[in-house]
Amino acid sequence: MLLAGPYLPASTRVLAREAVERSEAHPGLQLDKLAKDVGDQKKQRDSLQEVTRQKGDGDMLARLGARRGDALSNGGATRFQAVTVSPLALHLSRTGALENAGICLHPIYGFAYLPGSGLKGMARAWAETSWAPAQSDAAMAWQQIREVFGWTSETDRDKPWLPAAVPEAPVFASSGTVAFHDAWPLEWPRLVVDITNSHHGNYYQKGQPPGDWEDPVPVSFLAVSPGTRIEFAVSGRDPDKVLMAKQWLTAALVHAGAGAKTNAGYGVFQLVNETPPEPASVGSRHFETELKLAAPAFLAGAEQEAGDCDLRGASLRGLLRWWWRTMHADFVDVATLRRLEALVWGDTQIGGAIRLAVGEARGATPQCFADIKDRYEPRPDFKRRHQLQDPPDRKTTQGLFYAAYGMADGSNRRWYREAGASWTVSISARDRRSDGNSIPAELLLRQAAASLWLLTRYGGVGSKSRKGFGSFADVDVEGITGIEDCVAMAAELRAAMGAPGDEHRATSVSSLGDMLQLEVETPWRNPWFAIDQLGFAAEAFAQDNAHQSRKKALGLPRQIHGPRQQPIGHQSRDTHEPPERLSAKQHRRHASPVHYHLAPSEDGTLTIRMTAFPSPDLPDLETSKAVLQDLAKHLEEDLHQRVRDHARVGTRVRVAPREANVDLAQATPLPKANERVEALLLEQKTKKGGWRAKHEASGMDGAIQNTNDVPGNAEPGQRVNLLVAFARPREIAFWWPTPDREAAAARPPRERPRGGKGARMR
Repeated sequence: MLLAGPYLPASTRVLAREAVERSEAHPGLQLDKLAKDVGDQKKQRDSLQEVTRQKGDGDMLARLGARRGDALSNGGATRFQAVTVSPLALHLSRTGALENAGICLHPIYGFAYLPGSGLKGMARAWAETSWAPAQSDAAMAWQQIREVFGWTSETDRDKPWLPAAVPEAPVFASSGTVAFHDAWPLEWPRLVVDITNSHHGNYYQKGQPPGDWEDPVPVSFLAVSPGTRIEFAVSGRDPDKVLMAKQWLTAALVHAGAGAKTNAGYGVFQLVNETPPEPASVGSRHFETELKLAAPAFLAGAEQEAGDCDLRGASLRGLLRWWWRTMHADFVDVATLRRLEALVWGDTQIGGAIRLAVGEARGATPQCFADIKDRYEPRPDFKRRHQLQDPPDRKTTQGLFYAAYGMADGSNRRWYREAGASWTVSISARDRRSDGNSIPAELLLRQAAASLWLLTRYGGVGSKSRKGFGSFADVDVEGITGIEDCVAMAAELRAAMGAPGDEHRATSVSSLGDMLQLEVETPWRNPWFAIDQLGFAAEAFAQDNAHQSRKKALGLPRQIHGPRQQPIGHQSRDTHEPPERLSAKQHRRHASPVHYHLAPSEDGTLTIRMTAFPSPDLPDLETSKAVLQDLAKHLEEDLHQRVRDHARVGTRVRVAPREANVDLAQATPLPKANERVEALLLEQKTKKGGWRAKHEASGMDGAIQNTNDVPGNAEPGQRVNLLVAFARPREIAFWWPTPDREAAAARPPRERPRGGKGARMR
């Protein structure tokens, strides 16, 4: 059943689909009139994917854009360009067939654009709340704002940020002197399906503790992809006021963002061939740092493909919120925790004081985890390159795959980025007032900085982040040398808000006060090897506690006994116990309370950190503490023994020859030109849309030169035989074997002349 908005009868939708090629349908009609019936999120995502498949008419947009540009120039408009650095979400909650999944599409032509009315509102908000407070003469500043944007006496009364020194407007209402035109893309913008994933719905909606047992609720929506270039224009009779309006608009685009979800990093723009204006210094504070992966990270968005294997601002923001709660959970009840969290991070009623933006990824390109696995074992070239050890017996899973359980099983082909990938992260905070209390931006920014400090030392990002994957290198934060400083910063906020003392506690919430810690220094530099050894150690503890219900303390669901309902082989019918699925009384699942983290030191060696939070739900607090303490003791002994046994293994980072820091002495010999090799067709294409393939023996991938000869039924992940076009230490290319190519490869190479150009003197 469609949730809202007008739609076409089923018979009309069928006729429309038969009459129009799907890729050439109008995106707006596809979204609003031809959407499939929506009964769950999967169907909504399928409908959104149909919209993203519309290729649009780029030639039409180019003609329209040229005519529009001439009209704007003839009218004296000031034009400038900006490019999206992050996804751009526009009009998500507009009335339509799909819930909270709309986007602003041109009603006639169907491309995404930014309406001038919204741009005017953005610029005015920046001018009033960021620019005006920094001016020495408040009355003069607000007079300029009113002249540019216009005013009414009614709206001025609704602005609590309007200084008392600013006199009332001389007349009831007046129009502005500057026109803000719609912003159009220069090329047909690519739409993508994005996703938000609330993990604590009952906490936000029902006031229950934000425990690690709730199922995430994914919500799909449309966004404009990063890298979209858009032209903006403002015009008016007074050049000075037009220039001022442009400065406010560009500052809002760069420092505040456009559209929805800007606090989570959406809608960030970068000016083209122009210097961006400085951010406001009054009433706001800023913090910028680099996040660098110390271990491979399983990153993914809505599509779970290579194209969205990236660090998303919304995901990072959610992780910071989780670690922020650990600083406060010991001292407040759930209701107070929600009130404090809304002040800092926002909720459905108010926007938070913290804004976060993630820059473009640098370093390693996405790789498919399934490509390193051969059923239950790592591929020989991967195992040799990273010096992975054999399991001690047939009952033990490879440690790496024990830690990465589920990432390459069946049709689940997860993508990852290698250690060394990095992102620039910008965090800003603004002054807030709440319940009569004035909270300065500096104090609020320290809350986010402390959360980031905790995340980069004890947590991780992406799937399997509690198993060591997605660990970041430590980030230094001024004023923080240890956990006690984070606790002190949290206390500052509670004091400023008048929150109750430590007689209250948000039960079932992980807290720093309960945290168990373990650190083991290793000589290993290779994160794959370190995770493999850590996986073996953790698996050994689970095997030692086989068939015991105390394993609930390691997370749920979990199965003991078995593995089958009926006894097999050596098992006796009298002693056989069928498999029992452990679960909590009130919850179906509970994430592991144990967090593993890889921390690189200055010399590149890795320290393995274990952080655990005893839980009263697994199955009770005393049992949870006892099991986690036993785990810490086991890991300390086991990992120290592994360090002694493998002191000279895993100490060098050996990566594929096409990447940095290659160990050429250990690399697989390169194939020769015209040699036939086995390769894997990749999902990732060349810039022109051609096929790419990976030579797994060397770890290198490259383009198939004659991509038009690849059969139409070829699929990503298919293993094929190719001819090598050329192979160099960091570069390879292939030919698809056609009769002509195979004939050329069979010819003997021509002998080089002994003299003349190219000959070597002896």
